Amino acid sequence: MERANEIRISYKGPANRNNQLKIASPEDANRIIMDSWDRKTIELFESFKVVFLNNANVVKGISTISTGGLSGTIVDLRLIFATALKTLATAIILTHNHPSGVIQPSKADLELTIKIVKAGELLDIKVLDHIIVTPHGCFYSFANEGKI
Repeated sequence: MERANEIRISYKGPANRNNQLKIASPEDANRIIMDSWDRKTIELFESFKVVFLNNANVVKGISTISTGGLSGTIVDLRLIFATALKTLATAIILTHNHPSGVIQPSKADLELTIKIVKAGELLDIKVLDHIIVTPHGCFYSFANEGKI
């Protein structure tokens, strides 16, 4: 008799709870995001990452969802929310880089953000911000600009 595939879900929290990173502002989020970015590749190709948070806005982790070319990358919402659910995240911060250094979001950036916010509402996972970073350290916060 054949057996169905077994699915296991697990998450291991931090070993040292004293070194947890907490996000209280877009500036905090940008600092944490930039610390995680490989400075050698930020000008080469676009990547999309997600910061996963608990109820107290403590960072549970950062995951690279996709990596693309110079002017774009494909983002699969299922990967974002599968990871959010697996880590029991209650909030997320979206982030991607613009290798060109242009800080303003594109129409595609705005549409994707709206789509992810709507999906998050269905799962009770709040999208706190979407931050666009550049190789030069400038950043654009959708929350600061009233876009979220």
